[in-house]
This record gives sequence, structure tokens and C-alpha cells, in this order.
Amino acid sequence: MLVMNPGTDIGSDAELQAFVTRIDAAQEAFARGRPGEFKALWSHTGDVTLCGGLGGIVEQGWDKVAARLDWASSNYVEGDRSNRPVGGFVAGDMAYLVRKEIIEAEIGGGARSRQELRVTMVFRRGADGWRIVHRHADSQTSAVTRSNA
Repeated sequence: MLVMNPGTDIGSDAELQAFVTRIDAAQEAFARGRPGEFKALWSHTGDVTLCGGLGGIVEQGWDKVAARLDWASSNYVEGDRSNRPVGGFVAGDMAYLVRKEIIEAEIGGGARSRQELRVTMVFRRGADGWRIVHRHADSQTSAVTRSNA
């Protein structure tokens, strides 16, 4: 069960809870170079957006997002994933989830390494259930401070 900080209620929606569980399983396959399950959880519409954890431009529209997901997944070999929920909220047919994700894999053809990401996902419920409509992941997990030198 997804445990959230006090005051959030994403865990109170059983259908959304099940969807997040499906995302977690699909992301395991994604980190092993198999993006199909994860892509199936996205809305396949023109308004979806992706700010990927490997950098690059913001992709918009299902065709561009799908191609970017294929590319991103191809950069991971023998990956393992874990995550730590930070917060989230559901209201009607919209929800968001914020969490820290960790991927340990051979990334981009290099030696096995660890990638820590800050992730925000936005979900929308439609006739076919919950779907991802936006994902933003970045590796800026350490604070950047101004030098007084």
C-alpha cells in the first residue's frame, strides 16, 4: 500500500492505488529495456507531456512521448528500481504523485551505477481508468548553493 504524508489522500482511492502498483511493476520492466508495459499506462493523446530523467527537451504528444520512452528504456540494462513516496493528492478525475525513484543499472552503456530521481507524475481518470498524462523526472537531488568565494 502506498503510504503518503498526513493530509494527502491518494491512498484512499483504491483504483488509483492499484494503478500506481501497476506503474511500479511496469517501471521494473522499463529499467530492463522493456518499455511496453509502462507505455500502456499513459494516455495516448496529444496533450501528454514528458520531462525525462535522462534530460533533453520537453516532449509533447503521444507519438513523441512514446518515442522518447522507447529511447530512454533502451539506455537501461539489467536495472532494478525502488521508490519512496513523498506526497500526492487526488481530486475527482485528476491526481498527482511526488516521489523519489532510484534506478541501479548499466545506464547508457556504462558500468552499473545508481540514478536518483525526483519525480512528479500527473494522472487523469478516463473511460478506461487512470492514465499518466505528465511525468517530470530529474536528478537534482542535491541542493545547489551559491559560493561565497
